[in-house]
Amino acid sequence: MKTKNLFLGSTALISGLLLSTMSFSADLYVVGEPTLPTVLPAVSGINGKIAVQGGAFDDEGFGLLTGAISVPLGTQFGLQADGLIGAREGDFVGGGGAHLFWRDPSYGLLGIYGSYTHREDFDGHVARLGVEGEYYYNNWTIRTVLGAESIDAGSAFVEPDDGFFAFTDVSYYINENLELSVGHRFTADRNALALGAEYQLDQSLFNNGVSLFAEGRIGEDDYSAVWAGVRVYLGDDKSLMRRHREDDPDLWGDEDLFDVEACDRDGENCGSEALT
Repeated sequence: MKTKNLFLGSTALISGLLLSTMSFSADLYVVGEPTLPTVLPAVSGINGKIAVQGGAFDDEGFGLLTGAISVPLGTQFGLQADGLIGAREGDFVGGGGAHLFWRDPSYGLLGIYGSYTHREDFDGHVARLGVEGEYYYNNWTIRTVLGAESIDAGSAFVEPDDGFFAFTDVSYYINENLELSVGHRFTADRNALALGAEYQLDQSLFNNGVSLFAEGRIGEDDYSAVWAGVRVYLGDDKSLMRRHREDDPDLWGDEDLFDVEACDRDGENCGSEALT
């Protein structure tokens, strides 16, 4: 219980600081025109990304194809649609999500996030609705999303688990094409440490941006997962850091796969009694 409260407190503190700082505005001045401040658009142009990834949750293997497309809505707003499809031990997994957001690429992002993921083996799903934010400072980025979730383990359990979720990552760009991150996940009434890395390859070798990435999770109740993959970015040539701040918000759909599994492994975390 102390561990859970500590994680929840740290996530709430980071999220509160992030949301409070969004009340300020930071202008980016164009070189040569110091008297005319210009704010970059929320989305630089229509862009997308596709990733192929695979890994293991405990002793079970899985593979996923994920993707997203982002479009500008005027100057300071954007919309992104996410999707994932894959298999876990031969069973279908599929879902999608959406982000509606305001962003200043020199400062941060604030928006609304929603997602739904279905798993075939026990007809279960994870649904989420919340707010997300990002804050940029030099080579540092803080990302967070928090809100309400519903985890229904379908045929495995009778009652759904309706509660609170919070995901937070702190990233540092070693250079503009190499990102390392550490974060926290709270979902299905459990905590996990999240680790990640992404490296964009030399763009002169490809027609589009191509990156290699790896992620891991270590959490309560012997929860562990690791996966890696290749991601292709569709859009203008630019550094990885600029892609993350000018094009597409982060994808959170991978987490849905493990949350359903948390219910499958441990029934005491599913059902209304888990949160009472």
